[in-house]
Amino acid sequence: MIAHARELAPHECCGMLAGKDGRVTHHYKIKNVVATKEEGVKALFDEAKITTLEQMTSEERADIAFWMDTKDMFAAQKDMRANSVELLASYHSHPISPARPSPTDIKALALYPDICHIIISLQDPKAPAANAFRIANGTATPVPYHIL
Repeated sequence: MIAHARELAPHECCGMLAGKDGRVTHHYKIKNVVATKEEGVKALFDEAKITTLEQMTSEERADIAFWMDTKDMFAAQKDMRANSVELLASYHSHPISPARPSPTDIKALALYPDICHIIISLQDPKAPAANAFRIANGTATPVPYHIL
């Protein structure tokens, strides 16, 4: 995930993690299409954020927001079914801010309360940080995780 975040910086990356029994076995990089999906942006963000995003170039929008490509998501879900694994987590990066959910993240990711949401920060490029959260009812709760 950190390599993916570094690869796409200064834009936000996004992806999905799947596996069994809480152990991740499959990593899916998903294209960030926020720069091209106007209808998605309007459904996801509040008016103030939309106004800010509309004043930016598509490149600038991808630096501060993400919208997962539907085709990539469907392909990942198809692969998960074929491999008998389940979605365990989503992830995205914050190229210039901390590894914690923004108000926009909390609003958007609350639609998926049953999975973890991992945020990777490249705020300090020499020491990337990643934190996991469960997001439900407008609240982000930190979740411990272990890298094996």
